[in-house]
Amino acid sequence: MILTGRAGVTLPDQWSRACAFIALEGRLLDARDWDAWLALYREDCEYWVPAWADEYEPTRDPTRELSLIYYGDRGGLEDRVFRLRTGRSLASTPLPRTAHLSTVTAVEADEGGRLVVQSNWATYSYRLEKQHVFFGQQRHELVVGDGDWRIARRHILVANDKIPNVMDIYSV
Repeated sequence: MILTGRAGVTLPDQWSRACAFIALEGRLLDARDWDAWLALYREDCEYWVPAWADEYEPTRDPTRELSLIYYGDRGGLEDRVFRLRTGRSLASTPLPRTAHLSTVTAVEADEGGRLVVQSNWATYSYRLEKQHVFFGQQRHELVVGDGDWRIARRHILVANDKIPNVMDIYSV
């Protein structure tokens, strides 16, 4: 378990809160509670799912290289949710049933109060009588906003990026 703060002080409360927060995000996606899910994100957040540059290295710059998903702020996420709600995303109609699982592997706190949470994840989905699992690693950067944690940055690495049909915000 990696859990550090200033001068290497362990932070068990932060670990527990980080685990609960990451689980909450998955639970909201599974429930399709889009408003509550969007509320987890800061207005100036970055949501990035890079592509693989080669077998072992992901792309490094979402503005100059290929990404599977990239939104430079919450407005992009809000637009995506709007399309899901209104049925304007034909590739996502009908929406799959999903189950998000995450295991926090590291939590680091800095002096500015930001938490960096690293985790392994898997999302199981079932749609049109077919099932699929996406999995990988992710990194959340959390900051306090409105008295609660908010996501400033979410970086999601998809290990099995051979995509059988559609990948969307509910897939990771």
